[in-house]
Amino acid sequence: MASNDSGQRREWGSGMARRDPERTADLLWRRQQSGSRGPRGSLTIDQIVGTAVELADAEGMAGVTMSKVAKRLGVTTMSLYRYIPGKDDLVDLMFEMATGRPDTTGWPTGWRPRIRAFSRAQYEILTGRPWLLDVPIGTPPMGPNNIAWMEAGLAAMEDTPLTAEDRMGVLSVISGYALTEARQAEVIRRATPSTGVSYDEWGSIYHKVLSRVVAEGDYPALGRIVAEGVFEDDRTTPEEEFAYGLDFLLDGIEALMEKRRAQR
Repeated sequence: MASNDSGQRREWGSGMARRDPERTADLLWRRQQSGSRGPRGSLTIDQIVGTAVELADAEGMAGVTMSKVAKRLGVTTMSLYRYIPGKDDLVDLMFEMATGRPDTTGWPTGWRPRIRAFSRAQYEILTGRPWLLDVPIGTPPMGPNNIAWMEAGLAAMEDTPLTAEDRMGVLSVISGYALTEARQAEVIRRATPSTGVSYDEWGSIYHKVLSRVVAEGDYPALGRIVAEGVFEDDRTTPEEEFAYGLDFLLDGIEALMEKRRAQR
């Protein structure tokens, strides 16, 4: 959407306007009034963002436009900019609201079970609202909900020999893993109508493809994997794949803890 409003408004993904991270943080924390045009009415930022989230839940991120949000709220599109400066700001606010805060009350004790619960909770939120996977993440966590997720992950590692840098590194890797696995499962799910292949069917199909690729011996290491039938009978679910990979990461974190103990 074209605008003279300091270059803040733009179409999805146009990437033309420069955004101030501190202003974005203030908007996420509701620390300053957003928007500059015209008098404000009876709407709140939470009402606008909640309506946008409802649209995304129903139609995906592609179905969210400022005009649709305004129509649901019974106001003009331009009136929304009195509260939220632009669409990128709306997306940030939607991500913050949709992820919510972690409920740690049922998490087990011990760093490993708690990190596993932390990662699985992130994975379930992302797979439960697949449109979150379409949100470009251009900044580190800045809103109250996402800061709460950081706190939950870091608190799980407090009584470990990991350094402060280690704990932040683990947090980044674990969160990135949940995002990657959720995105992979969603990509395959979205492709199913066109490919006719479900997630648990890809193993046997991939085995057939790779068997032809390695037949001439140009890829001996891969050929030995194929010969072992690694893909042939692979009918695991996305959740099983997620748990399997997560254990790899947790084993690596545990090894790092042993290294830190030895260094002390």
